[in-house]
Formats: sequence, structure tokens, C-alpha cells
Amino acid sequence: MSKPWHLMTPAERLADRIAKNREIDQRAAAKKAADVKPAGEIAGRQKAVRNLLDKFQQIKNTEGIDAAADYVRDMKK
Repeated sequence: MSKPWHLMTPAERLADRIAKNREIDQRAAAKKAADVKPAGEIAGRQKAVRNLLDKFQQIKNTEGIDAAADYVRDMKK
């Protein structure tokens, strides 16, 4: 509004506050939408982690925990 707050009527103050709250909500929604990552990117990383964990468990069961730990260390390099 173009009027200063102290010159507004209670109805004008309420309308001004509602308009400001809507602007804040829109900015927050726009920022939240910009921060969302594509589902395919997240799924791909989760799949890679599951594959690594499955391989770790397989090595641990067949060769022991030390070999499995070495496998993980080698994968990080």
C-alpha cells in the first residue's frame, strides 16, 4: 500500500498484511521448487549405494569383513 501503516484503517492494515504474507509464501514456494532435485538423479544415486552395499555384504560373507572393508576403501579412490 502507498499509505504509511499508522494512517491505514484496520481493514487496510489487514489487507496489507495478507498481501505481504502471500508474497512471502510465493517466494518460499519458488525457492523450494528450485531446490528440488530430479527424481531420476536421486534414484540413480540410491541404486548405486544399494549396489555397493549388496557387493559389500557378498564379499563380507564369502571373504570376511577385512576384504569387504578393503573393497569399500578401493571404491572411494
